[in-house]
Amino acid sequence: MYAILIRNQCLNLMKHSKIMFVFLVTAFMTSCLVSSLHPFFKPEDKFYDTAMEGYWMDADSAIWTIVPKIASKQFMGEEIHDSTYVITYYEDEDDISILNGTLFELNGINYVDFIPDPDADHCMSDMTSYHYIPVHTLARVQYCKDSILLYWYGDEWLNDLFEQNRIRISHETVSSPGYDRHVLTAETDELQKFIKKYANDPKTLKDLQKIFVEGNDTINMDDDYGIFLKLKPFTGELPPEVKKSLPG
Repeated sequence: MYAILIRNQCLNLMKHSKIMFVFLVTAFMTSCLVSSLHPFFKPEDKFYDTAMEGYWMDADSAIWTIVPKIASKQFMGEEIHDSTYVITYYEDEDDISILNGTLFELNGINYVDFIPDPDADHCMSDMTSYHYIPVHTLARVQYCKDSILLYWYGDEWLNDLFEQNRIRISHETVSSPGYDRHVLTAETDELQKFIKKYANDPKTLKDLQKIFVEGNDTINMDDDYGIFLKLKPFTGELPPEVKKSLPG
């Protein structure tokens, strides 16, 4: 699950979005992800590729839809999107997560910045929603017409870097029984310096090499340094709940 960081400013944030939801409930996630209060990308880093669009299915038969996020629609004219994606994850009718994804490039590597869609109804009460702030997560991505490969950076990897005193980056430590995790509070400039220096850290490089260079998508990850997901095209009928959640 995503970490929760409760701040005094949450009431002000709620003026801009009714629901500030930070949990991504997915069957394939057995551990937490590296999370940040600020985006991992700058406007000049982002780009859009229609190859990401479509309906996809993961190894657990969960459906993923990736469509353009509509920023505005001109009167009697075409829809204008903001170069980001609306990503719907569907496990069953009671488990639908809606995210915004931004594709960006850094040092010649493609990443996706994920954040909960602020306009989606995540079925939370107003009072509960006042206590949540959305966070960004980071995944390396490689895509083509017949697959999308995603590798999320796990917080065990980040925690090890802190414990070994290898990094100094602005963060808050969120404690829970038997476990502490770190939520990055650094601005985007600092985040990108961190990514450039440590994204290919030896602890993740072996998996990254197998997935993105060798094309080995059958690896088993026994630790929490990263979470790998392969999406394949879905050609079946979308469930009604998914159709309702799609923008437009």
